[in-house]
Amino acid sequence: MLLSAVLLWPFQKSAEWDIDVSQVMLAGKTSYLEQLRPDADKDTPNVILIVADDLGRHDISLYGHSPLQTPNIDQLGQQGVTYREAYASAAICSTSRAGLLTGRYQNRFGFESQPMQRYVRNRLEYLAFRYVLDTDAMQPIRYPNYPSSEALAQQGLPASEITLGELFKGLGYDTAVIGKWHLGFGVDNHPLRFGFDQQYGFMEAFSMYASEADPAIVNHHHDLFWEKHIWKQKRGGPSAITRDGVPIKETRYLTDAIVDEAETFMTDAARNGRKFFAYLPFNAPHTPFQARREDYNSLAAFEDDNQRIYLAMINRLDWAVGELTQFLKREGLAENTLIIFTSDNGGADYLNATDNGPLRAGKFTQFDGGLAVPLMIYWPDTLAAREVQAPVMLTDVFATISNLTGQPLAADRKYDSINLLAPDVESVAGGRPLFWRSDHNRAIRYKNWKLLHSKKNHWLRLYDLSLEAGERTDLQHEHKAVVTQLMTMLDAWEAEQLSPRWPRVMEYQFIDEGEEFSFAI
Repeated sequence: MLLSAVLLWPFQKSAEWDIDVSQVMLAGKTSYLEQLRPDADKDTPNVILIVADDLGRHDISLYGHSPLQTPNIDQLGQQGVTYREAYASAAICSTSRAGLLTGRYQNRFGFESQPMQRYVRNRLEYLAFRYVLDTDAMQPIRYPNYPSSEALAQQGLPASEITLGELFKGLGYDTAVIGKWHLGFGVDNHPLRFGFDQQYGFMEAFSMYASEADPAIVNHHHDLFWEKHIWKQKRGGPSAITRDGVPIKETRYLTDAIVDEAETFMTDAARNGRKFFAYLPFNAPHTPFQARREDYNSLAAFEDDNQRIYLAMINRLDWAVGELTQFLKREGLAENTLIIFTSDNGGADYLNATDNGPLRAGKFTQFDGGLAVPLMIYWPDTLAAREVQAPVMLTDVFATISNLTGQPLAADRKYDSINLLAPDVESVAGGRPLFWRSDHNRAIRYKNWKLLHSKKNHWLRLYDLSLEAGERTDLQHEHKAVVTQLMTMLDAWEAEQLSPRWPRVMEYQFIDEGEEFSFAI
């Protein structure tokens, strides 16, 4: 009886995790948005921001190493600006998107891990997850205390942050988010609270592309702890397809539905004489692996079913990009619409459907396989075709768009964002460091050097990316002065960041060529 009481006794909830919005930052945001005015001297374009989900840089044929040709996506880079060394600000979906939409390291506002829907409730649950259930490469972790239910509902993008949606709305644009949100599940974290006039899609990290029983769909299940949860959840809870927060029944394949919804939104805006900002966070090629049979059948040359479905999903994403660009031409909108294409993090190599080409590891890790993403900016008849070789980050999209619209950045907060279209972008980007932090894991890239460090497990690695992209040869002992310099820069940057605003639940155990690493996710 005593043992049962101990095991089932609820874990303590603590005010430590209560989330308070900075009233100073909120007031600064309000003041900034109230002062926004369209620049009369600038004929600003419509903007489409396309974000793929778990699409590695080398899953796109333009970057090499991909077994699949992606001609429509490639065309954006071939006829626009291609960034050869682009990075996400995190190696996992939610945190990366927080940085992208705000132009700031998400660590600055404590958004360091995925918003949670629940935590382990007692010792019995924790022990079951830790020692009984097979959680594959995920290792559950235990905190001394956890958030209250009220604090749990507040996890996500804080109201004090300025998003791209709010920037465009303040300039009189029609705005929509069509696809995956994943920036909080509470009422206060809904995209309609962050400058978007319309929402279609889902709030979770994942949703079904179609019914598993649909004969026009080919399914592939992965025997992984977290993937089983996805198939079990289906379109329940925050994985439900919603329109402006209201659940709807959806029978279209989700990639196709996102295209349909985007075209309807843009058509309506154009007919009303309005400019538009369409944020299109596709969920392809994130799991669950579900492909249209037509796309699957077109890739019969690929014998491995797992890889074939993954590539079929990317093939449909490439079709989606092609359809959207053709739509703009048909509607006479192409010349006044800028398109940005990217992904939220590197490919999920643990699914064995992609290997991220020459890069090491993948999603969840701070190796380049987890952080490197494709990035292209396309604006026909305005942007000349070129390539940028210097390392850039997705947070840079914010300053790029702000500059494009003639708006200064808010002066009350620090941005981690430069203009990607500036003539001197190579020198500016090449001379600054890039940083990452996820709990005890930290990383910095400065010029050709990349350093990874774990405060918890006390490992450190130094790589020269000009010598090898694969981060295999540790040079810390040969270049101790470089290690000291980078660690000093990393410490100074980290001192500016907030502590995480909520606890996480898992560590990802990555084992490769005799080396074992633990990454906080």
